[in-house]
Amino acid sequence: MRFRQVLAPLLAVVLAGGVPALAAEKPVQVGVVNGRVPVRFVREADGFGLRIGGSIAAPRPVRVELFRSERDIATIDLAYRSAERRGGIVVASASLVEGAATLHVEDSYRMEAGIVHIARSVRVEGRAPGVGFTSGLLLAAPGARFQDVRFFSPGVLYGGPGQNNTHGAAGSIAYGKGHVAVREDALPAPLLGAMLPDGTSLAMLDPAPTGNTTEEDTRANAASVLVDPRFRFGAFGAAQRGEGGTEFGFWLPGSIVEPGVAGSPARRRYAPLSAEVRHDYRLDLRIARDRSLPAFTRNTWRWAYASLAPQPAALDLAQVRRAVTDQLASRVMTVEGRTGLPWIHQVTTGQVWHRPDDMRAAMGFVGKNIEVANILLIEADRDGGPRGAQLRATALAIIDTFVRGLTLSPPSGEAIDLATGRPTVSFPPSSWRGNVDAGSRVFVRALSEDLRKLLEAYAREKKQGRDHPEWLAWATGFADWLLPQQRADGSFPRAWERGTGKVVEESSSSSYAPVPMLALLSQAHGDRGNGYREAALKAAGYVWKDQGEAGVFTGATLDFPDVIDKEAGMLSMEAFLAAYDLTGDRVWVQRAARAADFTETWMYLWDVPMADDGIEGELHWKKGVPTTGVNVVVIGGRGLVDQYLDWSAPAYARLHKLTGDPHYRDVARILLRNTKAMLALPGRTYDLVGPGWQQENFDLSLRRGFGGHRAWLPWVSVHHLWSIIGTEQVDPALLAELPARPND
Repeated sequence: MRFRQVLAPLLAVVLAGGVPALAAEKPVQVGVVNGRVPVRFVREADGFGLRIGGSIAAPRPVRVELFRSERDIATIDLAYRSAERRGGIVVASASLVEGAATLHVEDSYRMEAGIVHIARSVRVEGRAPGVGFTSGLLLAAPGARFQDVRFFSPGVLYGGPGQNNTHGAAGSIAYGKGHVAVREDALPAPLLGAMLPDGTSLAMLDPAPTGNTTEEDTRANAASVLVDPRFRFGAFGAAQRGEGGTEFGFWLPGSIVEPGVAGSPARRRYAPLSAEVRHDYRLDLRIARDRSLPAFTRNTWRWAYASLAPQPAALDLAQVRRAVTDQLASRVMTVEGRTGLPWIHQVTTGQVWHRPDDMRAAMGFVGKNIEVANILLIEADRDGGPRGAQLRATALAIIDTFVRGLTLSPPSGEAIDLATGRPTVSFPPSSWRGNVDAGSRVFVRALSEDLRKLLEAYAREKKQGRDHPEWLAWATGFADWLLPQQRADGSFPRAWERGTGKVVEESSSSSYAPVPMLALLSQAHGDRGNGYREAALKAAGYVWKDQGEAGVFTGATLDFPDVIDKEAGMLSMEAFLAAYDLTGDRVWVQRAARAADFTETWMYLWDVPMADDGIEGELHWKKGVPTTGVNVVVIGGRGLVDQYLDWSAPAYARLHKLTGDPHYRDVARILLRNTKAMLALPGRTYDLVGPGWQQENFDLSLRRGFGGHRAWLPWVSVHHLWSIIGTEQVDPALLAELPARPND
């Protein structure tokens, strides 16, 4: 829906029966928030409007959009014709005539525990052939300029849209023009929040989303107009008002227009204006004064979490552990003495992708070869039989291949082409175009992540009487090359040219990445490791000042440089916890909690249904499989999700133990269990090649039920396993507290 004001003379519509004599002259009060912010209906020129304190005024709260043709779309804002108290509820109603149809809207307002609850009923009498409609609730802050409002919508807006999220109805181009809009199926929690310049914060939540759509909606990628009574997904948006101020609200169905964004099509969705349509939905309003954006984000998200109340799934974690370990080990290949895990496979056949770079075995990010080896060593220690011996041999061969095949001072690469033995890079953006040699950048994140896991394996093996000095020397060589490049403020460059060490990405946004590795090196070297300790703490301090204080984390994903993303929050949490381990200073626990509060907002708290008429054999995400627990891949309201965040289940479990906050334990449960809903297991392999497999990503919004590709990457299995292994190391009780199967 476009946010714009249309004058009544231009609409050619008539309010049913005109504007009657108003039911009351004095305000009708719903309640008072926090003892000081009244929520009330006041008489306006043409009916009743809604007022919330002194900051929010909605003289015409009911917004209707009528679609007659692509050249005839009318936006109509209606005041309530009546507003009357019925016990503890205030009932307000409005109506609109269009041809032979009358649209009736009745909103019931009540206050409970400082939250305004609104139940909307939409009914149609008669029928207006060829006309579609949406209905919404519109609020406005007349005194707040759009650019001065700080917005929060999970996975989409953190103050604003962030860098490099340019296109789309919630991207930087639209935002710069004073518009943002997003379908609720693209939101981990269906909400939009706004912090106003006067300190008032307002958040609007759909507390009972249904999200129903149609197969036609999931296939319509281009600009399209669809009118269907089955649409039950809404949308949130905000816009600059023509006369100044900002308006924001919710509407259903979730019609989206991207004003002024070239190449970004409008996806208009309407219900037919006919008696077959009955819409019942709810909206909750939280009104507060949050002291900062991080506090607003945390408080709003936790309110939504409590309202939506996601529940952990019953799951046989022992079965998951066995199936995924065996699947992961089965993908390891040895070619002419080089052992590794190629980075991309087809989930329906198990074969490599058959592309020029498909034999690349990579470190960190999506390849995680050394982390694979670490996990196989852990599992080998649990299995004293031939299987365990084979897992150990495979893990040692992977590590040996990388130690021998890559030099790290300066780095010759992050990956090895198993077919040729040549060093290469882990994830060049050009690789998606099939040109394996075009990418030449090595990233501090990819190398640091896997070297951290190597050092974890080194310490564990040494305790068991198995010394691997070559592992420590290899990791130390990289750190000794890296440390002279640390800047005075504690930061590190993001990327270098492989082989030369020339800095090619000056950005310091990934400075959290080396902190855990450096912390482990300091411990491995004992008294001689003080330089690594100091470097780790300086880098962690920089990350706090640069990102943590603002509560917005950026720069983790290699293919989307410097954007706001959940992986930056995940890695910052790890950096702060590593700093706590080095110092014992609980300020680092508080900082880790700040990163955790940001990171969890990318996790879905509700189940988005697949289209009822979707073709089961073609859907990637299957009907009836819950989506709670999956997480947004990249900022922007696209609806693309994966389960990358389940790797952080151990960190949330640890935060629970360090802080005593049960919420972090709840998050750990969801990440541990619900992220595995589309994982193939014995008895439910879906259409995948076998147990232990899962597709990398899926879309829950514009292409609901379909992923960007049908591929498996090593990180998918690594994260499923680390969520179990790491959580067991922190809190074994979390693995056993729920039944393995439903109804047990």
